[in-house]
Amino acid sequence: MSDKKDNITIGTGSVYTDLGLPEPVVRLMFCDLRIVATRGQFYPIEIAVLRVMDDKARTWSSRIYPALNWSTQVLDASPIDLSTAPAAVDVANQTLNLIESCAAGWIYSDCSATGALIERLLAEADVGYLQKVDILPARQLSDEMRDQLKKNRRTSDDPGVEVQRLWSCYQATKEMNNE
Repeated sequence: MSDKKDNITIGTGSVYTDLGLPEPVVRLMFCDLRIVATRGQFYPIEIAVLRVMDDKARTWSSRIYPALNWSTQVLDASPIDLSTAPAAVDVANQTLNLIESCAAGWIYSDCSATGALIERLLAEADVGYLQKVDILPARQLSDEMRDQLKKNRRTSDDPGVEVQRLWSCYQATKEMNNE
């Protein structure tokens, strides 16, 4: 018989403490961008991402200082001050981190241009390979969502306001389905 003790049962740390609490699952994500057009090209200058985690909305937003390879006219054409905005590369990396946390793997928006604009932004990220991000029209969530979006049309260029509108429409749709 050995005097060795079972280190698994006698260890100094709890398995639960060592592993920590699980990260909340992001099950739904809405995104919107404010854009500026110069010379027929569109550039994102502000982004908002609303993530639904544990049935709670968490919003992140940022202005975007133009990338070096974007038109120099973006700063002049912008309706908002970008002088103190984070660099496009930093916003792209943060946005990519948020997108990668979404279990569903796609993002909903109410603007058909969001996909191309997200790709333009994420092209600035510090990654070698960038998988395609699926941006789906929010109206595809359900017929009820489509009806809510028709009733509650876009009223602002502010992407933070827009993702809140999408979230409100989604919540109204859920309430209708629960009745």
